[in-house]
Amino acid sequence: MVLFSMRLTVPANYDLEILPQLKAAGAFEIYGKLPFDSVGGGRPSFMATRLSKKGLAAYIQAVHAAGMEFNYLLNAACFGNEEWTPRFHRQLEGLLAWLDEQKVDTLTITAPYLVQIVKKRWPRFKVKVGIYAQVDTVKRARYWEDLGADAINLESFSINRDFEKLSAIRQAVKADLVLIANHFCQPNCPYQIQHQNGHAHASVTNPKFYIDYPIIQCQKNRLTHKELFISAGWIRPEDTPRYEKIGYTTFKLLERNIPSYALVQRAQAYHDRRWEGNLADLLLSWGFQKPAPRFERWWWLKTFRFWKMPLGLSGSALKFLKNQGIFFSQEKNPIHIDSQKIPANFLDRFEKVSCLDQECDKCGYCRRIADQAVSIDPAFLQDILPVYQQLEGQLVGGQAWGLSPRGE
Repeated sequence: MVLFSMRLTVPANYDLEILPQLKAAGAFEIYGKLPFDSVGGGRPSFMATRLSKKGLAAYIQAVHAAGMEFNYLLNAACFGNEEWTPRFHRQLEGLLAWLDEQKVDTLTITAPYLVQIVKKRWPRFKVKVGIYAQVDTVKRARYWEDLGADAINLESFSINRDFEKLSAIRQAVKADLVLIANHFCQPNCPYQIQHQNGHAHASVTNPKFYIDYPIIQCQKNRLTHKELFISAGWIRPEDTPRYEKIGYTTFKLLERNIPSYALVQRAQAYHDRRWEGNLADLLLSWGFQKPAPRFERWWWLKTFRFWKMPLGLSGSALKFLKNQGIFFSQEKNPIHIDSQKIPANFLDRFEKVSCLDQECDKCGYCRRIADQAVSIDPAFLQDILPVYQQLEGQLVGGQAWGLSPRGE
């Protein structure tokens, strides 16, 4: 088998000590951002690492010294119409000037208007289109390339297993095309627009209070329909050669603010093109046995602003975070996806038939594999599912907002 020159773009957890390991595992680029800025990004600030401009500047310098590039994320899907105010542009200009001083190599951007501004005023930066731009067709890819994009993150949530479409897009553009390899979002997720816009507004300077309702729903759906762990469009390390053969050699790994051992483990698995353990260890953003470096619970409480949460909801929310293993360590990952029980020819089915217009209930392919490969700790389910039901009941039923019950 011919191995292509795989390139990995890897998230920053701001641990300087692991940079040489990430470089050795094929990382050419590290991506990250300040917890707050005037533009916003793709994760709420309370999920970010506490980091000052001075700290980020030192980290960027270390990334360059290790022989890698740094990609700063300006990938907010919505600016709340602030982009039509002089204040926004003054703040943007100041931020771009500072990023230029730090010799940032690339900016990841979701909004066409922002790409045009950067290409006009700051042409030194390379521009990478973010996944929230939802580039999933030849026309969209050509549009962004014509706009000046140097690289494009394709809409991996929905097209990672649509090989006909992937081949067509690859043949249509010259820009570097990037696939997110280890996400586990639902294909064509109905919460996607609300989720990405909520994250955009929750990551700007002085954000409004934010409850990540989409993640509550998505986690509950996965735990009650375990086939969703299989139907999510992740790419196994073993399957990367199939994508490389059609011209995809750059893969983006998630997740920011995870423990160093997990981040190195993920990069190494894809570099080796092999993983024989629990596939969930490469996919999940929670369930770790150690905290992320630089994680400080007081910072999380401060940025989440727990005191703004409706009083009756705070207990359920805290129990959800603790039981789910978000910001809290767990003894073991409660989700187990046995890599050895996923067929070696798993992707053959998707090369023959696209899932785009298929009914999952009638197909049953992912469900059959999940029955063999996916197991969830029963004690974990017993603890967490009532919490989901309580949270949903309070948020939807109105009790969280001080309303009297209706519709019963």
